[in-house]
Amino acid sequence: MLAAQRKDHLLALLARDGRVVAKTVADELGVSEDAIRRDLRDLAEEGKLLRVYGGALPAPAVERPVSERRDVATESKERVARRAVEHIRPGATIVLDAGTTTLAMARSLPSGQGLTVITASPAVALAVAEHSDARVIMIGGELSRHSMVAGVRSPWRRSSTSRRMCSSSA
Repeated sequence: MLAAQRKDHLLALLARDGRVVAKTVADELGVSEDAIRRDLRDLAEEGKLLRVYGGALPAPAVERPVSERRDVATESKERVARRAVEHIRPGATIVLDAGTTTLAMARSLPSGQGLTVITASPAVALAVAEHSDARVIMIGGELSRHSMVAGVRSPWRRSSTSRRMCSSSA
């Protein structure tokens, strides 16, 4: 059996069984375990599977880009965002990760609540800045509302910010 045929067989086994055991496949095909291990290593380098001791597992699913996920399940994301926003107290400091649901949450934040939002996501930071009057701190600096540029001044130099961030989490 040619290497290309073995690799196709290995991928088919992986799809069917959810795992490949090198010794078992070598015995079934009548080839050396070394040949199977080489094939598995090649397939792993191509990103088609994950090499583990004794065999292989399916490659972890690659997360689709935000541009593709933005319009998926928008109603449920909006519903989750509204529910989450209901639990934010005035004056709170919140940390928002990147993602399409947190982006919906950023768009739902109310004005006039004295909120501070910390994020590493420029998209989330911009959504907060465009839809509320919350203070926006990007990891690496504060987002200037005037220039919409991060890093104009460092909030970490002011101890009052640190105290407020710690006391708001209660």
